[in-house]
Order: sequence, then C-alpha cells, then structure tokens
Amino acid sequence: MRKKVLIGLSAVFAAVFGLSCTDDETGPWKDYDLSVTSNIASGNGNVPYEGATVVFTVTTDGRWTYVTDDSAGWLGQSAVDGNTLAVVVPENTVSKERSGQIKFISVSDPTLVETVTLIQDASPEAPKPQAPKADLLDVVFHADGTAEDISPMKNEVLFYPGTALTSYYHDIYKRIVTNYTHTPGQSSRTTSYYRVDYYQNEAFKNGLDDGHSMEVVLRSNKNDGTKEYKPFSAHEQGGTGFLICTEGKNGYSACITFLPNVSTTGSSQWIWAQSGVYPEPGRYYHVVGIWNKTEGKAYVYVDGMLQGTADAVGNLNHARDGARWFALGGDSAVGSMGNAWNGEVVLARVFDDPLSEEQVALLYEEVKYETQTPVAFDIANLVYLGSCGIGAGYTYTIYGNGFQTGDQVRFTSTTDLSVAFTADAKMSDPEGDGKLQALAVTLPEGIPSGKNRYFMTLVRSGSQYPLGTVEFDVSDSPSIILPEIIAHRGQHQDGVENSTENSIAALANAQKLGIYGAEFDVWITSDDVLVVNHNSTVTGSDLKIEQSTYDQIKELTLANGEKLPTFDAYLEQGATNASMKLICEIKTHSSTENNTRAVNAVLAAVKAKNMEARVDYIAFDYEICKQLAAAMPAAGVQYLGGDKSPADVSKDKLTGIDYQYSSVLSKKPEWVEEAHACGITVNAWTVNTTADMMACIGLGVDYITTDNPATLKKLLDMPFVSAPK
Repeated sequence: MRKKVLIGLSAVFAAVFGLSCTDDETGPWKDYDLSVTSNIASGNGNVPYEGATVVFTVTTDGRWTYVTDDSAGWLGQSAVDGNTLAVVVPENTVSKERSGQIKFISVSDPTLVETVTLIQDASPEAPKPQAPKADLLDVVFHADGTAEDISPMKNEVLFYPGTALTSYYHDIYKRIVTNYTHTPGQSSRTTSYYRVDYYQNEAFKNGLDDGHSMEVVLRSNKNDGTKEYKPFSAHEQGGTGFLICTEGKNGYSACITFLPNVSTTGSSQWIWAQSGVYPEPGRYYHVVGIWNKTEGKAYVYVDGMLQGTADAVGNLNHARDGARWFALGGDSAVGSMGNAWNGEVVLARVFDDPLSEEQVALLYEEVKYETQTPVAFDIANLVYLGSCGIGAGYTYTIYGNGFQTGDQVRFTSTTDLSVAFTADAKMSDPEGDGKLQALAVTLPEGIPSGKNRYFMTLVRSGSQYPLGTVEFDVSDSPSIILPEIIAHRGQHQDGVENSTENSIAALANAQKLGIYGAEFDVWITSDDVLVVNHNSTVTGSDLKIEQSTYDQIKELTLANGEKLPTFDAYLEQGATNASMKLICEIKTHSSTENNTRAVNAVLAAVKAKNMEARVDYIAFDYEICKQLAAAMPAAGVQYLGGDKSPADVSKDKLTGIDYQYSSVLSKKPEWVEEAHACGITVNAWTVNTTADMMACIGLGVDYITTDNPATLKKLLDMPFVSAPK
C-alpha cells in the first residue's frame, strides 16, 4: 500500500505507539507503503496445534507499529527486531480451533493497515466437550416395546401396550423410537403409553424442586390446533413437561411449549414458556425446557436455539397425588393417561440442574437432523400378517390407507440391527373402490433363512413411518396355512338380519356363508331333553334349564321370535348342508351327574341321526372332554379352559385346545407351536377384531371362532403372501 502524506504528522503517532524504524524527513512530502509477509503464509495462515513462532516481515519506508486483537489471550510473547515481528504461539490444548488478529499500522500514515488473522488448529488429543448426562431420567426404548431408564436413578418404566403404540428402529437416530397414533388430546387412555412414577422417590422430587431441565426429541403427525396434546409430561394440577398448545393460546400459534407449575404461594400457576415454533407434521424437533429457580426463569430451546422465556419465580408445585408420574405418549392423570400424543418420541430425559446454553447446544449436536424432508404421513387401517412362511421372490402384501406410488418398505432385524434391506413396493387398489390400498413387496434374494422378526418401516422421500413388526420364516418351500372359520353361536350378526345367537336362523346363515363350522351350546333339562342355549337360563325367564322340564321352557322365545330350539331340531338343520361341521359345546352343569347325562344324551342323538362324522365337541369341563374322547375317539374334542398345556391335553387323547385368544394364546403364543408338535390342533376364540384375526392367522392357529365370520372370510380371501409366478 502506498500513499503520499505530510511528514510532520508522524511525530504524533511516534508518541502513541513507539516505532521500529525512522522516517526520512528530508522533504515536506513523501510517499509511504506498507506490506506484511510471514513464515507461514503471505497474509492469513494456520498455525499447527503444537505451536510455533510466527515471524512477520514488514516492508515500509515509514514508521510502523502493531496491535493484537486476542480476546482469549492465547497469543504468546512478541519481539520486534528491525522490520520483523516474532510471535510465539503456544500449544493449543483444547478441542476447538482458535483465532486472533494482528494489525500492522503505518505510523506515518495511519490509514495504511494490514490485518493478519492467525488460526491455530484444534488439538486432536484434547477431550472434546461432552453433552450432559441425564441424572434423573433417561428413557431408552427396546425392540419388544418395553423401555428402561438408563440414568443413575434406574426408575422403573411401566409399559402399557396397545394398538396406538408402535416401536421401530430409526435409521437416522440409530435407536428404537416410539410412534403414537392416539387421537390428539384424547383423555382417559389406559393403553399405548409409558409411565415413570416418582411420588415415592424423594431424590427425584428434590432434583425437580431446586431447578431442572427436560429434553425430548419429537415428531408430530397431526396438529390442527384444537387440542392440547403432550409427548412427555407430568401435569395434573401441577408438575412439569412439554405440550403443543392450542391455537391462539397467549397469542401464539399451536406451538411447542415448556410448562412448569411454579408459584410463590403454593397455589397452582402455570408458566407458559412458549417457543412460537409450530410443529410441522412429519418434522423432528429437539426440545429442551429449563426451569432455573435461582434466576426465576423458564426457558424453551428448539433445535439448539432459545425460542422462549418466561418469568418463573417461586417453588415447583407437583402434580396431585395419584398423578405424580411422567407419561411418555401423553400426560399423567389419576387412573389413566390424558392429553394423548399423536406422533413420535425419540428420546425423553430429565436433568437435575438447569442446563446452560452451551450444554443445550451439545445435546442438540448429538441428535441434529439437518437433512430431513418432512412428510406428513396419514397411514390408517393397516392389515398384514404378523407371522408367516415365505421365501425369496415371494410377495408380501400390506393393506391399509395412505400409501403412495413410490413408497418403499424397509425391513430391519429386531435382534441384529445390522441386518436390514429396503424393498420397492407396488401400490394398488385391489377392490377398485378406493377404500383399501395394497402395498406389495417382493422379498429379495439373500434374505436370511429361518425365523427372523423385522421392524417394517414405510420409507417416503427419505422420511420413515412405522408399519409394525413381522416374523418371516424363510425357506425354499414355505408353507402358507390359513385357518378355518367357525361361526360363534352361528352367524347372528356381521351382515345378517332377523337372527340371534344359537338360533336355527343363525345356523342357516352360517351354512350359506360356506365356512368350516358353526359353534353352539347345549344344556339338558331335568327330563332329559337337550336344548340349544348359551346361558343356564333363557333370556326373559328365571327358570334354570337343567332344573326345569322341557314343557316348562319349550314356549320361551329367542330375540328373533324363534322358539327355544332343541338339539334334535339343530341337528336336522345341520344335516341340510353336508359340508359344514357342527361344533357342539356341552355346557358345565351344576353336578357331575348332569354333565354325564348331557354327554350321553348328546352322543345318542348324534348317533341316531348318523352324524358322527359331522359333529365335533368342546367343553370347559375337562372331565366332559375326557368322556367324549373315550366314547368317540374318531371325533374332534377340544378343551376350552385354557389352563392346561398342549402336552397335557395330548396325553389325555384330546384332539386339540380351544383357548381364548385375548387371555391365553396372546400371552402364550408358543402353545400353538407346542400343540402342533404334539399332533393336536388349535382353535382361538372369540376373535372379533381385524387386528386379532390377523394376529391369530400369524400365529398359525388351525381354527378361529368369531362373531364376525363374514369379515374373517373376506380377510382370508385377501392374498397376504403369494409365490413367484
């Protein structure tokens, strides 16, 4: 740099800076220049983390000086020797690079300035700043849906499973996350959430009382602004936690909010630390709420940035007795869960202390998801086989609503997360009416053989949505077995009119449906007449069937106007359709004598009509079952009680178990495989929802007894697994 200046001005700057060289003052005007080079680079340059001596050479025909701008004070000793400046830079012992500036100034012409920026590399050996560890609660979810607290507190995390809660492996966060499909804001929920009690944990309570922080990573699936709904909270007349507020609350949109209850009087007072951040459906947010008791402030951070502050002077008011627990998937309440969440919870943590801004930033760095493309999934009415035999090249079909062309399905092993594959899916409308979509996935070559359970995740534009889990039994020749349908007490509902259970009309309806069998119940009167009825009395009468003569009850009518049917009349109707089985339940009477009378009378009536091959038998009384098996070894006899293992039933020569799905087989699914290994069959009752039907199909039961046989028949007609063409 060169400039002509008046020489006399230099005297002023000489007094201020001190100079390293002298002007030539032979004339009143002189041109000056100033340039700087160094031994690391011309101009700016990097200094190695080990440190170095940086030597600057100043070229000028005037006087010069220098000023350092080093706020951290890390630049070392400097020495001037003629037209050189030596700066000793010490070793950088921290994990961040650091920078400082040196300004070289012409004293003769102060407008001549050369600025050099020194940047020293970070130390690769220095420990990097660590994100704080949650010391009160740190929830980690598991593949089976359960969860645990890995904080030093080791709180018990109670799991309330249900159809509105799904866990799956998230490829970005590299952990199991949970998805909730509650109606947003729904109250009185008893399933599909997690609960962490702290009402008897004084250390936990004290940790909250003196100031605390909460952290959650969430994704909202729906947000219309009409209901408060909460991902992670303990609010019931007090407490602390997060929520999405309603539209217009305190002048804000339906935004992410941290809500502790703090007051100086002990009375409930909600502190609304609102972020103003509307949770875009399908987008993930990292949220930290802080109550700093010392400062009397509440803060809410979203994605590492402070987005809201509120005055919060006083003491924390806890939730009321019976609701002093944290809910994941909603809010604590007495006896249930409220303000239900619709979306995902990736992690949930509680810290004993108010976190600093730097600590919040470190937490965000651990979970930052900058490349996400938010997708508002609207998946509903999912129907799929939860377990099946299959092979490479086979097509596995998932039914539901909300699929799109281009969707993919990713399968990740629940036991070995490194085993995963993504398959293209073909979307179709199998019925042609737009009511139900099908997503057909062809399994690739190389899929591991044997039994393996997988998370199924819908992938769209890089975003993910959980579909559920499936167990594939992969082989070269997979068996695809579907259960037979038994109409529970005949077909008395599910698309039919003027029918009632255990009526002749219900039996006729089942025969028209073309299913395997119809179940019915039999009692014996005091004068040895068999009648068909479920309860020990007939609706509208107090007379006990087994204590009454047939003449006393024969005029009693069913809800559809039929007379109380006799067993003989039922058999006669059954004989009109030779392809359908009759499943006769002999009811447990008040005495062993009456049970035996009923067994003998039933067998005699069946034999009299030559229908031995057409009737199978079931009973809750185990002795009845053993009598039937001994008398009719060729007939099917199944035990209903649910309290005996398949091995025990097999030893007593019964042909099968007929157990309630909800209370027995869903809890002991291994009994299905054990029964088949013993050579006996499995019937599941009474299975009325699509979800339970699909679960029973997946278990591999041989029969399903249902009040909705038409629905089950339609379900079984849908191709869930198909071989390569």
